[in-house]
Amino acid sequence: RERKQLSTLLSDLEKNYRARRETNRAEAYFIEAFLNGPELVQLALDILNFDFEAEQEQVVAGLKALVERYANLDLGIDKEVFAAMLDVYRDKVDTLYLPPMYHAIDSLFGGNSRAYVDDLYARSEITTPRGLKRFLERDSTYNLYEDPAVTLGIDLITKFFELTYQGYGPSREIVRGERLFNAAVRRMYDDRNFYPDANSTLRLSFGTVRGYEPFDGAVYNYYTTVQGVLEKAKSYADDPDFQVQPEWLELLSSGDFGRYADRDGQMKVCFISDNDITGGNSGSAMFNERGELLGLAFDGNWEAMSSDILYEPELQRTVGVDIRYVLFVIEKYGKAAHLIRELQVAG
Repeated sequence: RERKQLSTLLSDLEKNYRARRETNRAEAYFIEAFLNGPELVQLALDILNFDFEAEQEQVVAGLKALVERYANLDLGIDKEVFAAMLDVYRDKVDTLYLPPMYHAIDSLFGGNSRAYVDDLYARSEITTPRGLKRFLERDSTYNLYEDPAVTLGIDLITKFFELTYQGYGPSREIVRGERLFNAAVRRMYDDRNFYPDANSTLRLSFGTVRGYEPFDGAVYNYYTTVQGVLEKAKSYADDPDFQVQPEWLELLSSGDFGRYADRDGQMKVCFISDNDITGGNSGSAMFNERGELLGLAFDGNWEAMSSDILYEPELQRTVGVDIRYVLFVIEKYGKAAHLIRELQVAG
């Protein structure tokens, strides 16, 4: 029985990987094209999810966010974005994954996405100050669910849940198949030690520590120093984002960095490299070619925010904290010299 079960295991896994890949691909395009794309769709979804019965503080914050979103709504640009996203999505995914609005585009507008978008925006009241006012004032004569932008939002969310559900079947079979495969491999090589699964992520990647030039005339070095911390603490004294605890400020101002200082006496704080960083990387160790710990990755530069979609090696950088700065914090600010001794740090 097991032999028969294992004989089709790899082909079954391949089939389910393929099925899940197509669904995941469509889901990714769906999110970027519609849920994160046109402001009109996001405004409609915000309105649909608005809870007037929530705590007063939440209601006020929600109303403020709605008004701000509306204030930033440029209908001309939003129409262009929506029409472009409709065409891109249709071009990139199978017809199986098209939401209902494409039937309207084809049957009523001859496949012209821009004509559909123009009609949608013209008929939706939430694109007008009057419509938003009627919603905010809870006008009893205003039927929210008759607004075409709101009904579109409902259709899109329904389709999104459908896409998500379509991926459950293949995912369930993949989990089952991988469990059987791993068990079989362990039995076949029962004298070996096996490392844990990496959750579909890279165990190691590589890159180069280097600065970058984000635009003409601007050159960013590959590291920052304590001087930058002190300058920001002074320049933005009233900004809580840049506040530094007095004791730490005193330690940094002393300039006494001991063995954690660089050859020029400065202490480096952070450095950047052309590694690609994504969600979940924070805290990842960064080593040099000799296996020595340089620091810990924790962020990306502003230009790296789009790297999940497109990686641009000349602009996008991973930000790591210099391990010497970390050790200085542990020893001096944390008053934990015993931990440094336990680590047996060389140098």
